[in-house]
Amino acid sequence: MTTRRQLLGAALLGTLSLSGCGFRLRGTFNLPFKTIYLQIPANTPMSTLIRQEIAAESTVTIVDDPAEAEAILEYLGQSRSSDVLSINDLGRAREYELTLSMEFRVTSPDGYLYMPSTRLSATRSLSYSESEFLSRAREEQFLYRDMQADIVNRLMHHIEAIKPRSETGE
Repeated sequence: MTTRRQLLGAALLGTLSLSGCGFRLRGTFNLPFKTIYLQIPANTPMSTLIRQEIAAESTVTIVDDPAEAEAILEYLGQSRSSDVLSINDLGRAREYELTLSMEFRVTSPDGYLYMPSTRLSATRSLSYSESEFLSRAREEQFLYRDMQADIVNRLMHHIEAIKPRSETGE
């Protein structure tokens, strides 16, 4: 019984010390809005990722009408690139650098700019072997999905840092 109390006491003490230092679980976001409208092409991997992240990791409600939202997340586009990092002794590409860039901004329904157009990028290296051509394509798809998830996570942190209108003096 004493050991159980000691463990409970240690767990409680650990929890209190972590909460006092600002610790929080990775992935939970305190977004400054109660409602948000996503101006993102529907049924895309990016739309799905953002919806899942907001639904699972915040208390924000995604609305279907921009007039009902406190904020509008606008997806302004993306670009992908692939650059050769190294070549083999035959002059063929051996390693690539994949880059994914996406651009977003956050506004209010009346046009107030919470977050100006912001470009977020992620890069990954991809080794290439001619004997593993099919696996390279699958690995490239996996890396792009991983970069999308990384960008969405960083986007949530950018949105989390937005100051509500009442704090900006407007």
